[in-house]
Amino acid sequence: MKCNKSKPINDHLLRSWIRCRRKAWLEINGDKQKKLWTAHSTLQLNHQIDCFHNLAQKSYGIGIQACEEGKNIAYGIRLKYPLIKNRVIKGNLPILSKTTGESIWGSFSYQPMIARQGKKVTREHRLILAMTSLLINNLQKYQVKKGLILHKENETLKVEKIRLTDNINTELIESLLNLERDIESKTPPPITSNRKKCTICSWRKYCGAIAIKEGHLSEVSGIGAKRELLLNKIAINNIEELAKIKHYKLKEKLDKFGTQHGDISKQLTLQAQSQLTNKAIKLKSTKELNELKQAKGFLIYDIESDPDIKHDFLHGFIRIPNNFHKEINLKEIKYSPLLNLEKDTENSLWKRINRKLNHLKGIPILHYGETEPISLLKLGLREGASPHEIDAIKKRFIDIHLLIREYWCLPVQNYGLKSIAEFIGFEWEQSNTDGARALLWWRQWKKSRRLNNIYSKNLNSLFKYNRDDCIATLMIAKWLIDQE
Repeated sequence: MKCNKSKPINDHLLRSWIRCRRKAWLEINGDKQKKLWTAHSTLQLNHQIDCFHNLAQKSYGIGIQACEEGKNIAYGIRLKYPLIKNRVIKGNLPILSKTTGESIWGSFSYQPMIARQGKKVTREHRLILAMTSLLINNLQKYQVKKGLILHKENETLKVEKIRLTDNINTELIESLLNLERDIESKTPPPITSNRKKCTICSWRKYCGAIAIKEGHLSEVSGIGAKRELLLNKIAINNIEELAKIKHYKLKEKLDKFGTQHGDISKQLTLQAQSQLTNKAIKLKSTKELNELKQAKGFLIYDIESDPDIKHDFLHGFIRIPNNFHKEINLKEIKYSPLLNLEKDTENSLWKRINRKLNHLKGIPILHYGETEPISLLKLGLREGASPHEIDAIKKRFIDIHLLIREYWCLPVQNYGLKSIAEFIGFEWEQSNTDGARALLWWRQWKKSRRLNNIYSKNLNSLFKYNRDDCIATLMIAKWLIDQE
């Protein structure tokens, strides 16, 4: 299969290639029916629009005409130019900012501007900015030396100036040439070893199935790109080879690279054996789970958050009035969602949560991962809870994630809530949902709420998702107890 040379490379394709060479190849040559929709790209686009709207410029226009008229801001310019031989580069320049210089339009010029999410400027941001810079420079016949990157920090718009050096431009051209070579190849680049990137990729299920079939080490929980390289150096290249080696022999070999690698040799071999055979391996007797077994009831707790502004907007609770010894009717489970509409309404939120916890005093609080206790205890401290109150709540928390890791080695690529729930047979009511989509629903609902559309489909979808997160935590806890 060969890529059509007449098809231009655009900024979207460059972004994909920077994140994963294989993803770029699939965007051109892959079977689009195997591509999943993800909320991540929509969140990025909405964030970009939000940042651009916050500029609040009085003088703006659309397209190249805005540049000709010398507007402060020019929106929506699309350009094509052969930055590399035999290949047209197509750029979407969503916004340009007027600055000093001598362009074809007068004693001013335009510099590129992009919006970013995340905590820091990355290689992706620099190269995309360089690409849009070269395109606008060619149009205006003037070379700007800086570009702008916008991002929001606690609802405040920040502007960073990035120097567009010759080194960045050289790296861009080299990247475009490598991208062209990759997409013209008849076979896709190898699956990336850094599988953390795959969580937001629309091709993750397709590549994951291939990785499992071929026995990639990156499929083994606990093995990232660096550790895979170390295993390759000692002649272990797939899951089967890792599963067969004795853990003490593996420790001897890995200790040479640092004791932190050798110390988890048994964990790695057991994990490989579990995934290779698709069977759970018990690490120790579950008879020690007395706190779960003897509890007279449970409170299940799960949070949904907006990481960009550090806002926990939904606190979901489920109360189970009895123990797991009785059959659980999922349809009759009462779910209690507590919305935290704005960050400055935390006092009211804490009072509601504290009232609930006091009403059910002594009942363990089940959660999955460290987010819930950390967030709740910080909230309590901010709202003036005493050290005695904080300590009492802290003692009630039971982390189901830690218990799973302590007692079982499971045939899963990671020990996240969804992976473990899927292993035990639990399914979310809404398909293809995750934290990113929950965040999208929240932001869409907040926008519709301002338009007096209070009871929207987005809010209902958000509640269903969070309720299922709570139930998944519950069912994993029940699975733990049932394994004796």
